[in-house]
Amino acid sequence: MYGQPLKGPDTAPDLLRSSYLESRLKKKGASVYDYGNLQFETVRNDGEFVKGCKHSRTVGLANSQIAERVEMVLKTERKVLLLGGDHSVAIGSIAGHSNFSKRNVAVIWVDAHPDINTPLTSLSGHLHGMPVSFLSREMPHIHPKLPGFEWLNPCISVKNLAYIGLRSIDPEEQDFIEKLNICAFSAKDVRTLGVDFVMSAIMSQIDPWDRLPIHLSFDVDAMDPGIIPATGTPVKCGLNLKEGLDIAKYIFKTGRLSVMDVVELNPKLSSKAESNWSADVIVEIIVRAFCGRRGYHFMSEPKEEESPSDLYTIRED
Repeated sequence: MYGQPLKGPDTAPDLLRSSYLESRLKKKGASVYDYGNLQFETVRNDGEFVKGCKHSRTVGLANSQIAERVEMVLKTERKVLLLGGDHSVAIGSIAGHSNFSKRNVAVIWVDAHPDINTPLTSLSGHLHGMPVSFLSREMPHIHPKLPGFEWLNPCISVKNLAYIGLRSIDPEEQDFIEKLNICAFSAKDVRTLGVDFVMSAIMSQIDPWDRLPIHLSFDVDAMDPGIIPATGTPVKCGLNLKEGLDIAKYIFKTGRLSVMDVVELNPKLSSKAESNWSADVIVEIIVRAFCGRRGYHFMSEPKEEESPSDLYTIRED
């Protein structure tokens, strides 16, 4: 929550649970164990800028816990679904995944934003816009040492990173993407080229031998706000419902999905009907990513007067 300024992202995990996440996964054949919500310490007097960041101690300590939990769960030979929260939680999630893997991890970052600002380039100081720069081995030389992140070592290569859905990029972020030759496709690219072409191009670049574990970090603002209105950083002209589902299904078909983050859902920023609709869409994307099969057939976008049961009809595979 403290990686960005708005209240509400911490309520997202329980909304997704109440949208029958577990039962919908189990219905499609998944074995599910819910470890519950992690409890994080809020460090006092941590809201001021420190070396270009806000709440670095609170966010850093929380991510240390996340990294330990992700690594622990992976050691039980289970896959991990991390429910955020804002996108700063991917720092701990990817670090824990990398610690367990002991080798490179293929990271697919589905997002309207590249989140590759550094404390020296960010105008806001909010850490949810910086996780990729914290994690990348190619970028530590442009980072100040931040309190709360003493435990973190850069653990991924940008050679194994790909963006999908970009459409809001700061000038410094664009420079990083171009100079580091990071694989990146906008939402417009997906619409023009098609999901299969984009995903095939991504996998051939970031994992040409088809052998790396995949970390899918899915920011819900990658989707068009008409599809997922309940988010704090909406950007128009995003991925449509079919594109989001097809990306998830393609990753399932690789057989190598190991960890998935779902972040930036904020139920406090929309009506109840819109939040429930957003959660239903996200749960469906999760089911596709882990099970490859659809659970619901969506019929329309939400309207204020609609109840959740009005938003879809159930269709068996």
